[in-house]
Amino acid sequence: MSGLETELHGQVRVRTVPHLDPEAKAAVARFDWASHGLIITRGSRLVYSAGDHRANGYDAHVALRNELGLPLDCR
Repeated sequence: MSGLETELHGQVRVRTVPHLDPEAKAAVARFDWASHGLIITRGSRLVYSAGDHRANGYDAHVALRNELGLPLDCR
């Protein structure tokens, strides 16, 4: 996920939140995850969400490209 900012030429911002941070704990509770997850938002709208070991980088990448209207092979 960390390479997305470069890959998508600044169209996205990647932010990692440590799992013990209050924001991360709130997300775990909100989405009813066991311990961690991956969220993609555009403004206040949720684009992708998956928790624990269901979080999948490929699925998140596809959802993000679909949201941006980009083909999967776009570089």
